[in-house]
Amino acid sequence: MRYPIILLLITGFLVSACGWNLNAPDDGNGGTDPGDETPYFENVSSSNLPDGLNLQTNAAKAIDINNDGNSDLVLAIGLQSNKILINNGNGLFSNQTSDRLATQNLNSQDIAIADFNTDGNIDLFFPSEQNQSSELAINNGLGVFSDLSNRIPVAGNFTSAKSLDFDNDGSMDLFIGNRGQNILLENSGNAFFNNQTAQRLPQILDATFDIAVGDITGNNLPDLLTANEGPNTMLINTGSGFYSNQSGNRIPYINGIEESQHVALADLDQDGDLDIYFGNTGFQENSNPQDRILINNGQGFFSDQTSDRLPAITTNTYDAELKDLDNDGDLDLIVGNYNGGLRILINNGSGYFSDQTADWLPDNYNPLVLDLEIADFNNDGLRDMYIAVRNGQDQLLLQKDID
Repeated sequence: MRYPIILLLITGFLVSACGWNLNAPDDGNGGTDPGDETPYFENVSSSNLPDGLNLQTNAAKAIDINNDGNSDLVLAIGLQSNKILINNGNGLFSNQTSDRLATQNLNSQDIAIADFNTDGNIDLFFPSEQNQSSELAINNGLGVFSDLSNRIPVAGNFTSAKSLDFDNDGSMDLFIGNRGQNILLENSGNAFFNNQTAQRLPQILDATFDIAVGDITGNNLPDLLTANEGPNTMLINTGSGFYSNQSGNRIPYINGIEESQHVALADLDQDGDLDIYFGNTGFQENSNPQDRILINNGQGFFSDQTSDRLPAITTNTYDAELKDLDNDGDLDLIVGNYNGGLRILINNGSGYFSDQTADWLPDNYNPLVLDLEIADFNNDGLRDMYIAVRNGQDQLLLQKDID
């Protein structure tokens, strides 16, 4: 937790020291204004990341690969081999791909992480585009992965993936986003998968870019939400892993084209249910690039409260992470722009966000963002940021403890 220091100078000027103050003056947008010129994040990319990360990193995930208590990184790379970066505990990373991951030069777009063969170790799934085989990497228990991609019975133009136990049998299954019919793969329990798409999913032919999994209706079953090039889709689990398209009843209608690149399910207003954040782009003609916040009424029906809760975000959002940056117990928002730039929006505790980017990031910091991953990489209790950069070197920002 950051603590306030407010000094009233003889001249009458009010100067706020570096730090968060839950009782600080309101900034007029529902948040507080720290008023500090020193950014909370420091760019340590050149000193803490290995060379050779100027590839197209489509996705980054933080996970403890070698069971040493540190957050390592798995990277999905377009048209080259995927990567594993091992953290020494201080946020200093080394590339150990050759020792740990048997990988192909496919067009990997995302990473799903789960214990697919139920041996107590995390495994990896990389969905791939261009009708290529996706990669399934099974952990031997020491953080070394074998290629068992032949257990994935489908190929396609895959863009995203999430692991979930949709049939409640104790094994982790896969939902794969596709440019076309999305795919549902059932795990037999030992990382052997069979295609259950036709039996369990409604037929929807669209380009899905992102997926969120969560209990939307409060019945303890995993539902699915997809961010699409066309209308976004809400698939409700009707029991035993069979899904019904209930988008029209539950998602507020938007007048115009909504092209969503990102979706997240999280309790934004701290009322105990899952709300929705859509990160939107404006690549299509006449599409509405404004990101959206939809608030859950407690039963899985949503109202659009964007104009009340969110500043104008009309850039091309490629990823948005909801994490508690300031350690005050609520979820803040980090938004990455495909055409350059990051936005830091702080939650006032009730799901109203104010833009405080200038207080958190270095001046003129405008990476072209494909993906974001937030974790405590140097074990100091503060959340840090890995940025997958389009056409440039990936970036690592460590949060500083400014008091």
